[in-house]
This record gives sequence, C-alpha cells and structure tokens, in this order.
Amino acid sequence: MGAHDDPRPLMVEIAGLIYERFLTNSAGGNMSCRVGEHIFITPRYLGSKHRWKLRPEMVIVCDGNGQVIEGDPAVVSRESKMHFACYRAFPDVHGVIHAHARYLSVFAAAGKPVLPFTDYTEKYGVTEVVPYFPSHSQELADAVVAKLMPRQAAFQKNGLGLVLAWHGAVAVGRDLADAYDTLERLEWAAHTQLMARLLNNDEPLPYYRGQGLDQ
Repeated sequence: MGAHDDPRPLMVEIAGLIYERFLTNSAGGNMSCRVGEHIFITPRYLGSKHRWKLRPEMVIVCDGNGQVIEGDPAVVSRESKMHFACYRAFPDVHGVIHAHARYLSVFAAAGKPVLPFTDYTEKYGVTEVVPYFPSHSQELADAVVAKLMPRQAAFQKNGLGLVLAWHGAVAVGRDLADAYDTLERLEWAAHTQLMARLLNNDEPLPYYRGQGLDQ
C-alpha cells in the first residue's frame, strides 16, 4: 500500500475533531473506512481509555470479510458488526462513523427523527430512527442496513445518517471524509431543530419548500 492510499493519518485527524467538537464522548463511538480490499477500523476503548487520541499504529486492518490482518483481534471495536454490515450491503459506502453526538443523543433518547431545517441538510431528507437493539449486536447492525436500504441510491451523491434509539447515531459516506461531513451537518441540524422550536415558543415552524415541518 502506498503512502497516498493509507487512510490512517486522516483517521487520526477526524478522531481528534470528533472529540473536540462534541460529536462523540468518552463513553464510545468508532469509525472505519474501506480502501481497496482493506477495512481500517478504530480500536476498542478509544474513548474511555484514550480520549480519542488515536495513533496510526492503533488502527486495526481487516480484509473484506472482517478478518484481522494487522493488529490485535481482541481490540477490534465492539461495534464492528455495524461497520462490516454496511460495507457488505452497500458497495458505494467507504466510510462509517458511529458516535454519541451531543444533540443527536437528545433525539436518540426521545426516539425522534431529525428534520432537514436548513439548505445544507436538505439532501439528507429525514434522518430516521432505528429502533432500539442492544449495542454491539448483529440485530442492531441488520436494523441499520434495513433502514438504509431503501435509500441506497443516495450514496452515489452523498452520505446518510440514522438516529439509533437510546444509543446515538451512525453516519455512512462515500469515504471517511463524507461520513464525517454527514455526521457534523446532522448534529447541527439536531441543534437547529431544538433551538428553532424553543425560539418559536411551540408555534408552528415555517414551511420548508412547501412542506410543513411542524411534526
């Protein structure tokens, strides 16, 4: 693998941004990307033990089937099932980030979707809610894929996100940068939705391209 194909420097950069910008917390979160035939994924306990201070040598490298080919198999992210399921189901997905973002977590706790209140989130449509399944489970991974499947054509143009009930959020993209961009935009959308309702004092919110968003 050439240096220009190695995604680990970008993973280090994004890990720092995710933590600094409150897009996740020390309780968890993980990210991965697919480059060629390899999947690069963050290690277990990146938040609780390392405060998201990722180093290149900490990244686990797997083959297309999720088998570890570089690094310690015992420390592969516990949410790896979700990542691998997305890569198996969607050939256009090359980046996945699971996070406990500050405002998206409010929607996760309430089991509510995030609506596209701004022009820079229009392309994502409604960010739907995945019903609760235990963390790290295959059931959760399968539910994420099932929720994304009807909209997989969107991956030709942009990433998509989902709210994970009672858990957090997941963003998938055409590459890792796209997944990060999706996560941050949806976090801003979540904050905007909360503040807009507060500002409007429970009055109906303005219409959006002819569609009422007062849901």
